[in-house]
Amino acid sequence: MSERSLNVLASPGFLVSLLLLLLNDFVFKAQFHNGLTGKLSDFAGLFVFPLLWASFFPRLKLPIYVLTAVLFTFWKSVYSQPLIDGWNSLPFFRMERTVDYSDLLALSILPLSYVYNPISSNFRVPRPALYLIAIVSIFSFTATQYSQKVSYDNEYQFQSSRKELLKRMSQLPANEVLPSFEESDRFDIRFDSCTGAATITVTEKEKQAVVTLKEIDFRCPSKANRQEMLEYFEKEFISKLREEPVRISSQVLYIWSSSPTSPSNNGMHPTPRQRGSQNSSSRR
Repeated sequence: MSERSLNVLASPGFLVSLLLLLLNDFVFKAQFHNGLTGKLSDFAGLFVFPLLWASFFPRLKLPIYVLTAVLFTFWKSVYSQPLIDGWNSLPFFRMERTVDYSDLLALSILPLSYVYNPISSNFRVPRPALYLIAIVSIFSFTATQYSQKVSYDNEYQFQSSRKELLKRMSQLPANEVLPSFEESDRFDIRFDSCTGAATITVTEKEKQAVVTLKEIDFRCPSKANRQEMLEYFEKEFISKLREEPVRISSQVLYIWSSSPTSPSNNGMHPTPRQRGSQNSSSRR
């Protein structure tokens, strides 16, 4: 480990990417709630992560980048779920991720990170400062996967049958629902924001459909606000579900069944599809 290799941690490209990663997770996601913030952490993180380890182990640079690509692909797949469940059984902070294979587009930043070679200068950053940057970097990687679950028991009644409500729900997300959608009574809703996911049940009482909010999974490292999360859920899901006609939401990415008997309980999410221009024009 040479002084020169460590100096990459204080280079403009590394510091800007690290700052962007932190700002996105702590500020931008909560403020803007859009698709850009959902992908920004992946791109910034994949630029910084291998650079950090390659600066400490410069002779292993190529293996580090190959391993980064493999681990990121594994992390974004359903096969990493047992690892996540094992970690969450420990008395530490919770970690979550959503299986969304479009996130693998962020792998395209790895070649740019690999060839990144900051202009050397005579200025040398003190080693303690470089180690501090490394510690902040590791913190930023874990903060991106932060998760905090909050329980609810709020009910919302609809003047329609359960079957009709499920049909309306299937029209709301940006991506297709699974074939087993109508056979389930418990669902996970994936939002494109810090209010990362909500778990609901859909039942029928006296010929009226009832949606019960069970849990919200907060995915940003900033402090979760119970009331704000509830208001977001009601605005981006319940209110849009009551609108006529029901249209694709810019915030609801997926709705997948999560009942124990459902084939989707393994964490698989529906495959994203490109909707036609007529549907795209109805986005809000």
